[in-house]
Amino acid sequence: MRKEIIQYLDQRQDLKYFIRIHPEWYKRLSRNPNDLQALERVAKQYYKGTILQKVNRFQEQIQMAQMLLGMLSILKEE
Repeated sequence: MRKEIIQYLDQRQDLKYFIRIHPEWYKRLSRNPNDLQALERVAKQYYKGTILQKVNRFQEQIQMAQMLLGMLSILKEE
């Protein structure tokens, strides 16, 4: 693997850990260093860091808060 890719991965510990989990990326980056963007995209999906995944997680948190507030209002009525 090229030195500049290794240095970049040293700066991005999340990508370095992702590559350890998925060793096929060692071979892929060694053969084609331009696949670094593809690695970042796949790792972002793996770590649930895409915008859509963040929005879904936020919606789930809002629903949980609404449910808790509903339960609190029911308890206050009793």
